[in-house]
Amino acid sequence: MALAIKKPFGSYLETVDSVPVKKLRLQTLVADAKSGKGGKTAIANRKLQALSQLDAYVGNAPPLAGQAPRPGAQPPPPATAASTGSNASVSGASSNLTVTNSRELLDLLVKITDEISYQDVELAELKEAAGKIMQLYQLQERDSDTSIRVKLLELLSGLGCEGTTEQAVTLIIDHFIYLLRRESSQKVLAQGMMCLYRIGQRRKSMVPLAYNTQVAHLAKEQLRSGSTHTQKNAMLVIGRFATKMEGERHYVWKLAFYIDSQDSGVRAQALHALLSLGERGSQLPAVLYKRAVEAMKDDYECVRKEALRLVFMLGNRHPDYIIPSDRQQDDLRMIDAAFSKVCESLCDLSLQIRVLAAELLGGMTAVSREFLHQTLDKKLMSNLRRKRTAHERGARLVTSGEWSSGKRWADDAPQEHLDARSISIIASGACGALIHGLEDEFLEVRTAAVTSMCKLALSRPDFAVTSLDFLVDMFNDEIEDVRLKAIYSLTAIARHIVLREDQLEIMLSSLEDYSVDVREGLHLMLGACRVSTQTCLLMVVQKLLDVLAKYPQDRHSTYACMRKIGQKHPHLVMAVAVHLLYVHPFFETPERDVEDPAYLCVLILVFNAAEHLVPIISLLPTATHRHYAYLRDSMPNLVPQLPIEGASSASATHRIDLAMQQAGSSAEYLQMILCHIEEIFTMTDERVELLKTAQFNLQRLGAIDAGMYGTSNFLETFLAAQIQIEQMQRCASTQRSRVPLKESLAALIRNCLKLQHTFSGLNYGDILQVKQLRLRASALHLVLVVRDRSQSALGPCQMLLQTASDIGEFIKANTKDDEELSLGVPLPLLDSEKLKKEASRDAQPDSFTRQLLSKLDAISDPKPGRVFREILPLVQQAPPLALPPANEKIRRCVANILEPCPLQSQDNVIKVTAGLIAAVPFVAEIDNLLESQKADMRIKIKYPDQHMHTVVPKRSDFKPIMTDQGEHETNVRLRTTILLSHSVWTEASLVEIQLCLAVRPGSELELCKPAKVLFAPKPVRRGI
Repeated sequence: MALAIKKPFGSYLETVDSVPVKKLRLQTLVADAKSGKGGKTAIANRKLQALSQLDAYVGNAPPLAGQAPRPGAQPPPPATAASTGSNASVSGASSNLTVTNSRELLDLLVKITDEISYQDVELAELKEAAGKIMQLYQLQERDSDTSIRVKLLELLSGLGCEGTTEQAVTLIIDHFIYLLRRESSQKVLAQGMMCLYRIGQRRKSMVPLAYNTQVAHLAKEQLRSGSTHTQKNAMLVIGRFATKMEGERHYVWKLAFYIDSQDSGVRAQALHALLSLGERGSQLPAVLYKRAVEAMKDDYECVRKEALRLVFMLGNRHPDYIIPSDRQQDDLRMIDAAFSKVCESLCDLSLQIRVLAAELLGGMTAVSREFLHQTLDKKLMSNLRRKRTAHERGARLVTSGEWSSGKRWADDAPQEHLDARSISIIASGACGALIHGLEDEFLEVRTAAVTSMCKLALSRPDFAVTSLDFLVDMFNDEIEDVRLKAIYSLTAIARHIVLREDQLEIMLSSLEDYSVDVREGLHLMLGACRVSTQTCLLMVVQKLLDVLAKYPQDRHSTYACMRKIGQKHPHLVMAVAVHLLYVHPFFETPERDVEDPAYLCVLILVFNAAEHLVPIISLLPTATHRHYAYLRDSMPNLVPQLPIEGASSASATHRIDLAMQQAGSSAEYLQMILCHIEEIFTMTDERVELLKTAQFNLQRLGAIDAGMYGTSNFLETFLAAQIQIEQMQRCASTQRSRVPLKESLAALIRNCLKLQHTFSGLNYGDILQVKQLRLRASALHLVLVVRDRSQSALGPCQMLLQTASDIGEFIKANTKDDEELSLGVPLPLLDSEKLKKEASRDAQPDSFTRQLLSKLDAISDPKPGRVFREILPLVQQAPPLALPPANEKIRRCVANILEPCPLQSQDNVIKVTAGLIAAVPFVAEIDNLLESQKADMRIKIKYPDQHMHTVVPKRSDFKPIMTDQGEHETNVRLRTTILLSHSVWTEASLVEIQLCLAVRPGSELELCKPAKVLFAPKPVRRGI
């Protein structure tokens, strides 16, 4: 069903530097304000206006059975030739349309379906529109073209899908039940069933229990239809509307009857409906397992896929149900039998079924140990007897001491012939299943098999040890995604395993992979695993140092890997520390360069091991103590606190920890700062200086406590904007005051945009305060620009009206939700949304916001001069806006540029011929980045001549940062290549590279400090 999307009015260009805009659309805003003020009539008149085109086709139709016509309603006028464009006749209680009219009506219905908007439709208008569609539906002859009735049902279902109240949804369902019970066309009945299914999908929480029963009973009647299309749609409706109790009593067996239907689509849909009932809570009987297993042998892929899902569900729902069988020697649990059947599907001819089977294996964690381990055991079978391999036969011959006589041909054959029907073949299904999945020719199957193996290993530590060799073998897969999946899976089960030397050889050989993602994944995996011997530890360290020399850009992940290895193997590190540091027992070795990456890796390894085994410190040479003090200050996240004498950082850190203990928690200190700010707002003299001191305290708190950085930075930015408004308000209060510069106004607007777009985790109160601050800044901007008289006021006026419209709609939407909540309308809310609703009851707009919105609403022709005169008294007397309460869930989007490195980029000059292009690798880590912000991310490049250009990174360049627990939710790594080019320079100069968010044209919010590289375009050499 094609639903038209209501497009809001075009976005309004905002300007800070008073750049004239192309067109000022103030009249549109006036129309919006009037529609919001004039009541619900103006809104309702625009919603379903497209349906008014059907008035010419609606004749005098009899009222519905059991319903009386609305009091005071006038009968619609009959259709005329002038209105319809063709000859139409109205006779008696019904009107028969001609063939030409039917074609025109069908074209009109298609046009209305594409244009109509169902959003925010009032109940009275919905009833009127539904009645109009019902009348037109009744006018159609039963033997006429069914396409018109199908389109009318589609329009009627659109009203039900977008209904916002239970009364509206039940009204549409009543109409459908009334029409479908009197319909004979199978095409229309199939469409009606599909429309009911869509309504149930979109508004399932608004359908009462009684209506669920009625709709399911109507669908049950349609199962006897001769049309397979109607039967399939009826099964969809039963799976969606049947209640838990009725599903178990009646519909399960009714649907199970159609598993043996002649039509493959009906068989698949019957299985899918049973799955839907099971997912909605109905208890599926265990005896359905046999029917599902038989359906797994179907010739059609769609049937086998649904049967496979049903076997999986029944196995997990009834794991201990015993399956009796005459062919089996021992009874089996259903979960074991289902596990074997899913394993058998890994050899299916269909790719989709093999992928599904590999995915479902990971969810069957209750399977017995014998069946689980059998998935990794590929045994040769001959007539259902184990066939010895050539190695086993040779070993048996050697141990027996006999000479080969040449008469042992086929001596491994079974001694007797066995009947296949007398042997249990349930267990043979799981034989080597996961190995088949890992060796599949399609990467989708291999990836799903690795994922399932990881899930099973997490629940079974003994299986993790067995599956280790197979996961290590996947490191050599030809597809990078499969290798990464195997690496991350091994990282997840690392706590259950200890690596041997032969396994390490395969892992370490993959460290030289060309893909940086694979190398970083291996660093993460090696840091999470444990090794067994000193030789293994030396192998890992030496290989990491060799690869670091080959790929110096991997130093950050290598440092983190060395840190974790040292923490997990302190005793092994103590045994090899003297060898790694080149300490001679008799001679004093030269002091090594502390900037050498290889030496840094060894120091990080030893220092982190010494944190858990202090005697290692006695083995370190004297120069290492000085290096520790330097590294402790430069790399506090990689080097721990150690009791080393002479290290200046030890006493300083002790003093800092003692001071923090005396000061109390950061939350208490933050509350103390906020209380002081409230007292400052009550003062009249020297308020700005005290607010700047509080701003500095908030800034320092965020720098000291990383956990409070987002909250303190949000409040610090909010307070900075308040101070700017306070200073500019003085300029607007007197006539002789000097108007502030454009840069000051731009800085105020930039702080407001930073509060809106770079912080996440805000509740309703925080968002309301930010929007009110933005409204004050926009009003003050307009007043100062008009007072200056040297700039155009069109842009600031337009920005003020747009900001006012935005905050008005925000307050109105929240008020509407609160009213629906108080009236008992069911709203499916998440926990965060519930907290937002609770906070919204306390947060209300202040008096300045309410008065400003009312004044702007009363202006009929909002020109800049008129708006200025109305809001000037409010701006001059506006009280300070209170800071929002501390919210510890606030996080700020920040970035850290890793490549080009800030320390080494100024030593290496990028030389290129003038006019040509130099490619520079760019790597940055971005914390707390939302999915919606990726499209606004920009890389800004600024040349020494102030020329700038912006690079838009691809969405595929953003990769989530992997941790020991899996992918991080909001922290991502951006890895791309930027291109530098310029004309000839006389000497190398610095080029600044920076990450920013492009929230609107001309306004970019910086997320980090710029990284600087030396760039030297040289003149073209001639005469070579």
